Amino acid sequence: MRVSDSDFDVVVIGAGAAGLAAALSAVEQGCERVLISEATGVVGGSSRLAGGVVMGSGSELQRKAGVEDDPSDLFKEYMSLNHWDVAAGPVKRLTARSGETIDWLSERGVTFFDRLIFGGDERKPRSHCVDGGGQALVNALWSACQRAGVDVALGHRVDQLLTDGDRVTGVIAEGETITADAVVIATGGFGANPDLLQKYFPSSWTTDWTWYIGADGSRGDAIGFAEQLGAQLTGFDRGLRTLDPHFAKLNEAFLPGWTVLLDASGRRFCDETAPYGILDTLVRARGNRAFVVFDDAALRPPADQADRYRDCYKQVWPNHPPFRPKNYTADLVDENVATGKAKAASDLPALAEAIGVPAETLEGEVARYNALAIEGEDTDFGKAGKFLLPLSTPPFYAVEVRPATVNVTSCGLRIDQKARVLRQDGAAIDGLYAAGECTGGILGETYMGSGNSLANACGFGRIAGEEAAHKAKSGAAS
Repeated sequence: MRVSDSDFDVVVIGAGAAGLAAALSAVEQGCERVLISEATGVVGGSSRLAGGVVMGSGSELQRKAGVEDDPSDLFKEYMSLNHWDVAAGPVKRLTARSGETIDWLSERGVTFFDRLIFGGDERKPRSHCVDGGGQALVNALWSACQRAGVDVALGHRVDQLLTDGDRVTGVIAEGETITADAVVIATGGFGANPDLLQKYFPSSWTTDWTWYIGADGSRGDAIGFAEQLGAQLTGFDRGLRTLDPHFAKLNEAFLPGWTVLLDASGRRFCDETAPYGILDTLVRARGNRAFVVFDDAALRPPADQADRYRDCYKQVWPNHPPFRPKNYTADLVDENVATGKAKAASDLPALAEAIGVPAETLEGEVARYNALAIEGEDTDFGKAGKFLLPLSTPPFYAVEVRPATVNVTSCGLRIDQKARVLRQDGAAIDGLYAAGECTGGILGETYMGSGNSLANACGFGRIAGEEAAHKAKSGAAS
């Protein structure tokens, strides 16, 4: 039954996981006329390229696995990891419903492996792995949307939001005016827009190094909408970056366990097998520049040590083949030694000179590391003993790395716990909601762990769809 004269009850801008979840949720809350307007020619956005891990606490899968967990514990860990410098209200609602969101996805055709993983440094396994990765998650949500009667317009970029005074009343896309009782922005991030990266995520930007692993359509449309409406942007210079050696555009989230990571002064500063979100934060605190150091045995291991060098990752995901080095292989390192991007030397003093650090510092750090390896215990930073392999076989190698691979951008529209977009004066913009990577304030200075981004997309996608549906049906936010 029609409740207004608008063309649609809800228009969702963007067909990634956040947009699909929002559209489906709106239908499930009673809306009959829901449209997804997608700028590109394909459904899925960056979500379809993701690894397919979703973070959640209190899910049925956890219970079946015997994992006793409570969303309030996730909230506390999430806030502590980010020094409480995120939007506590929205994060509390996100975490409170995170396990429920996993169950909701399962009921709508997303297949998760029974085994959960530790996506970061959390106390309990909360990362749920999708069988088939991000594309499978998108496929299931898209199929559910089709069954629910959601309309979709591909290649239909929204250029402007339609307004009536302070209220959003629809969109203008490809010259077409479409009215709606509520609009959900789910346009993704801005990683594919170099100008916006330099402006809003400057720590990720190194000329000729920086590249984005997400969808080409992630151009930052939401920032343009914010400028149009006077909406708040929050989360400046936040997002997830992973370390890149500038060899080739190979997305390598984790370092091999046999590497030693040194800061620009030549000091070791972490467990090299740490989750990528933690490495990102640690490298940021050290000037966004570091060196990966290893020896020739790592590239060409002796036969009796081959298995140990090969098994060099503590991350084992059921939806992913065993992790193997991508950049740190003999062929690629040799090729980049020839070009000068990687440094090789017959001894450590010469290697130190090649990368511009004091020889006594580099020699001392490697000597200390080798002693820890002999003892089989990293009493400095806690790296597991199985990954402690001494650097003793010349030549020795050093590769400068920078956090220049952009995985997620986290500067965007400020929302409240109901996913309502806020104006500069703090008031909610009537009829406008947002979810996913286009929002800010949810992902903090430290990425919680594998599944944080998809949890945000699916979780707040559901919330935005529900709230938009309530608005469309009642004329006021629930």
